[in-house]
Amino acid sequence: MDNDKLVNLIENVLKLLDLSSDQYEVKVAEGGDINISIQLPEDQTGIYIGRHGEGLTALQLILSLMINQRSGEWHRISVNINDYQERREDSLKHLAETAVEKAVALNQEVILGNLSSYERRIIHLHLENHPEVTTESRGEEPLRQLMIIPKAK
Repeated sequence: MDNDKLVNLIENVLKLLDLSSDQYEVKVAEGGDINISIQLPEDQTGIYIGRHGEGLTALQLILSLMINQRSGEWHRISVNINDYQERREDSLKHLAETAVEKAVALNQEVILGNLSSYERRIIHLHLENHPEVTTESRGEEPLRQLMIIPKAK
């Protein structure tokens, strides 16, 4: 499936969600990754993002499945509404730094629960080379937790 057909499919779905063409931009990168940027008035963002980004994740999944079904190929799809992804990533990094301070000060494991696999991955990557702590995920979904573990001195 060529890029124009991919973009057309995505635009049709976005139009069904009552988005006008001036509210979104669809870009297909060379590797096949698809980036969708949506700009909305602040009072409408919650409808599309959902609780803890669940609406955003669902939209990405639906688009991925539709494109895979039509093209037979997996494309990495990223949907970003009013820069929510960047703001969420920044808040997760801040949460991680706070947990590191607590783990080091108390010399105890700190548990971060209620994170999606994507959010746990962001924290794992942010702290992977940290000199004072290691990270580990434990448990089974939906109760999987991220552990911040102080390194032995």
